[in-house]
Amino acid sequence: MIESMVTAVARNIQADIAGVPAAAEATWNAICLADMGDTGVAFVALPQIPPRNVTWARKGGWVHMAKVAFEKYFLMKMRSGNTEPVYEKYVLKLLGVMRIR
Repeated sequence: MIESMVTAVARNIQADIAGVPAAAEATWNAICLADMGDTGVAFVALPQIPPRNVTWARKGGWVHMAKVAFEKYFLMKMRSGNTEPVYEKYVLKLLGVMRIR
């Protein structure tokens, strides 16, 4: 969710500098891996604020491992400077999760 807000702000600043009306709007979609030691909770809320179109949540030890894997993946993305790889964009689009409208 925060990434979509920052992307919308950056695009709106770019449009403002170019003299074009700002049109980017962040979505309120949330995907979360909440790590709680040896266990955790994963949830998806589309959009985050009710009324929701999609709500999904699961608890278990697998969330801890998923969080560790995601942290490694995220740091690799940030180090390479590629904040939204093409494959990630299309996989999330298949799941109905978009960054901005």
